[in-house]
Amino acid sequence: MNKKIAVISGIMIVILLLVFGTREWVNGKQGSTLEKEEMNRIVSTKYTGEILSTELTNRDDKHQYKTVLKSEQGVYVIWSDAVSGDILDMNRSGKQESQEGRITKNEAEKIAAKHGEVKSAEYMEENKVYLVSVQNEGKTYTLQINGTTGYIVSKDEVEIENEPAEPNTKITKEEARQIAQKEVKGTITDIELDDEDGVIVYEVEVETKTKESQVIINAFSGEVTSVTMETKESD
Repeated sequence: MNKKIAVISGIMIVILLLVFGTREWVNGKQGSTLEKEEMNRIVSTKYTGEILSTELTNRDDKHQYKTVLKSEQGVYVIWSDAVSGDILDMNRSGKQESQEGRITKNEAEKIAAKHGEVKSAEYMEENKVYLVSVQNEGKTYTLQINGTTGYIVSKDEVEIENEPAEPNTKITKEEARQIAQKEVKGTITDIELDDEDGVIVYEVEVETKTKESQVIINAFSGEVTSVTMETKESD
């Protein structure tokens, strides 16, 4: 009799182990978070467009992926269950300039503010970047910030030459910079004062993807006296 009871008890223990073990395995599978690449694949199979970003968040006390998708109709924010991959919500982005799928000027300035005091910011349509000028510890830097991702592409110190007895011009370097960029949309690589036949001018070097330009600006009147362009030599 005792032997029979021991056999039945053993069978019950095995069944319980199988039940609980299976439950733990299922729960473990159900509780695992999808990788970002897998979530992107799921979104791509459901919607056409370019995925701008995907991040894991804790929304409504649940792990959810926030995916920003750019399509021909606009920019959308997609919320998905981070475990099952189910699409929970989808809304068209209401952010400023969202139709172009880029961060706002204010957002670019906030990113640049971590590197110093922001002096100016301008979006360059040709290169799809923000050019932000900041000052930090007496030095001036120009930051190029990707207009879509917000990543800092480059940070260059603006070298200020020790110019002896610089003329007291009416137009400042910053004003000359702005005048030059209205003439040529691109990245300013150099700006300096020069004397042309007794007239003090700013020589501003501007680069685009395909051209190198020089803009000459009267340092007193702000008049653009000449613009020369040369096609870049291909590497």
